[in-house]
Amino acid sequence: MSEVAIESMADHRPAVRDFVGGLVRNDALAEDLTQETFVRAQRSESSHRGESSLKTWLIAIALNLVRDHFRAAGRAPKMASNEGVLEGLDSGEDIEHDLLEKEMTECIADHLARLPSPYFEVVAFHDRAGLSHGEIAQALDISQANSRVLLHRGRVALREILESSCVLSFDGDDIPCERQPLPDD
Repeated sequence: MSEVAIESMADHRPAVRDFVGGLVRNDALAEDLTQETFVRAQRSESSHRGESSLKTWLIAIALNLVRDHFRAAGRAPKMASNEGVLEGLDSGEDIEHDLLEKEMTECIADHLARLPSPYFEVVAFHDRAGLSHGEIAQALDISQANSRVLLHRGRVALREILESSCVLSFDGDDIPCERQPLPDD
């Protein structure tokens, strides 16, 4: 692999790391899976035919690694600790609000992992990685119209999962979402 190609891949490392971290919510695991993404990309550079951007190709590799990790472990993602949130807070920030927001994000991510394929992939690519429908279409070998339909259906399915698994309250409660036990819990 050329040095230019390796440097070009390295430019996308923060985006890949953020994507993986958002799905697994464990810094050490996210770093390991990000590293493995780049190792696999370097080994199989010839398989990147240029039909999708380098970033899209790398995120697709990362998504497959994340999916394989959860399949192999036979479990859903675990809740991350609040240490990272507490360390990153300035004394002037609203700690309670930040912790609630982090908890809500983790809860949604847990439920996102329950979506069937290809809904999971399209919602993760679009909402977590920020890929366009064109990039998603190239990565999954589907049409852009199909990407839009799958995103809509995936969001509807996620909403249904959340409605059946969470008690949502926006009546001024301090805790807007109370997580109910998952069937697997």
